[in-house]
Amino acid sequence: MTHSGDLVGVAFGERPVGLDVEKVDAGVDVDGVARVALSADDVRALAEYDGIAKARAFTAYWTRREAVLKATGEGLRGELRGPVPAGIQVQELDVGADHRAALAVVSAEPPVVRIEDATQLLS
Repeated sequence: MTHSGDLVGVAFGERPVGLDVEKVDAGVDVDGVARVALSADDVRALAEYDGIAKARAFTAYWTRREAVLKATGEGLRGELRGPVPAGIQVQELDVGADHRAALAVVSAEPPVVRIEDATQLLS
């Protein structure tokens, strides 16, 4: 389960899963946070962006990493900067321009993902 801004996400499956959604924050210190929270490869890739595009890219990298840590059961006490462990599939989810989301599944095969909008159920 995850939430950010006005989005809430729930993932479930036959294998361990992790889901993260984050609102893109143009005011975040991307370079500062990236140095302590992302891999060296991710930090180098972020150098190709600027402005809001950099914030969106950072948020995408962050959601992937957090989804993996949730799928493995480590949570945020796990190693954010390391590589994605073998046997974990990570997929970005389209949740609109203002948010980024990722799903991680402990599996050798890519997951089959179905996204449902439950807005009407919640109103």
